[in-house]
Amino acid sequence: MADGLLSGLESFGFGGLENMNLFEDESKKSAPQGDEKAAPQVSEKDFLLDKTIECPVCDSKFKYRALKASAAKLIGTDNDLRPRHEGIDVSKYDVIMCPMCGYTALTRFFPGILNLQRQKVREKICTNFKVRPGAPETYTYDEAIENYKMALLNAVVKGAKASEKAYICLKTSWMYRGKAEEIGESDPEYKNVKATEHEFTKNAYEGFVAAVSAENYPMCGMDETTVDYLLANLANMTDHIDVCSKLIAKILGSPTASPRIKDKTRDLKEEVLKKIKNKQ
Repeated sequence: MADGLLSGLESFGFGGLENMNLFEDESKKSAPQGDEKAAPQVSEKDFLLDKTIECPVCDSKFKYRALKASAAKLIGTDNDLRPRHEGIDVSKYDVIMCPMCGYTALTRFFPGILNLQRQKVREKICTNFKVRPGAPETYTYDEAIENYKMALLNAVVKGAKASEKAYICLKTSWMYRGKAEEIGESDPEYKNVKATEHEFTKNAYEGFVAAVSAENYPMCGMDETTVDYLLANLANMTDHIDVCSKLIAKILGSPTASPRIKDKTRDLKEEVLKKIKNKQ
């Protein structure tokens, strides 16, 4: 694991985590003027609601911020499957953290903790965690990044599958990308934010490579073709062009891959060919 991926969790009671190994167990308009009636402005909090859940580690009941069903309109996806919605970055709200004990996981993984994993979290997370106040109305990217890092720390502690850790790294890279877009290239912090995004992308790539050799599908809710497509793009983003090319050939030759994903894969192939040509 690259240095610094789990830095910034000191406020939760966890420091000195820079060298922790993630995958040691595996072989992110102004209103009209005058008398015209302004159109209602939709804010991020309008897409959210409070849900109550019980922590499977400490049995506390607490509220967390969740997305309203069908509230946000999908307007597109990035090459690495990051969804883009109108008016909100929904991925900021895909982590649940117990404010009493510190157990944290992606929404899909939060309830499904095994007894041995629960014991590890109690020993290494709960005993150090600083109790947090309730969740804010909306998350900044920095707050979302903290939540994802806590989810990653919990995943490492409980010995989660490589796919879960890789998926957390992937979604954390989306958070850094969103932050970079928000602050803009002129901000002094921009280059560092983009560099950290790339570090999480590299760890996502390494984790999914480990996962496909050891785990069954579906993987984090994705079928084999979707994982292949995601991994091909991650390989391209991290300059593993040979791996990317093999996955492109696999998808284009698959009798079960949809026409849509084959079209997107052809676009990726063109991008890779241009990259190779520019390097020659």
